[in-house]
Amino acid sequence: MSLLQTYRLFFGKRMLIIFVISALISVAIGCSEPDAAAKMNDNRDFPSRTLNNAHVIFKDSGFIKIDLHSQLIEEYEMVDSPYTLFPKGLYMNYFNRNLDSPGYLRADWARMSDVKGTYEGRGNVLIINEKGDTLKTDKLFWLKKDRRIYTKDTVWIITVTGDSIQANNGLEAKDDLSEYTLYNNRGVKFFEEKEM
Repeated sequence: MSLLQTYRLFFGKRMLIIFVISALISVAIGCSEPDAAAKMNDNRDFPSRTLNNAHVIFKDSGFIKIDLHSQLIEEYEMVDSPYTLFPKGLYMNYFNRNLDSPGYLRADWARMSDVKGTYEGRGNVLIINEKGDTLKTDKLFWLKKDRRIYTKDTVWIITVTGDSIQANNGLEAKDDLSEYTLYNNRGVKFFEEKEM
């Protein structure tokens, strides 16, 4: 007597159908679980290092280049393109050997990707360069390799000479603000009169 005949004798056709359906469900669930477990193990989107109330100083040849403060720094090193996140913002002074006063940067949120060389600041972004010129916006990107900054958000620039310029559709500029292109701009720019 075969296994199937034994089941028919004891349980009838209904029980056989229920048994076959439950076996198929068990196989289907059993086959999908390893994929779910593999996906869970592949999730690397968590910080590999976390710093609270951080004060970080970057030096080059004994000279301070950056003096950075942040309530929270999260480093993500286990992802394909590692990055550092400042979810509670940052403020920093950056120094140039040739100038006496430092530049200043502040943002409510920031992300740095050294591999790609891209940096992003969001929320009340404020930059004051070494000359004292000020840039304010809500979102700003910096391309480290090209030494360029850009945004498509509204930007306000106030220079040491008293110029006050607003660009409603963003800007592209050198990172020291020595040259910039403004989009849909308005404001006041002072020029020296030339004597004839």
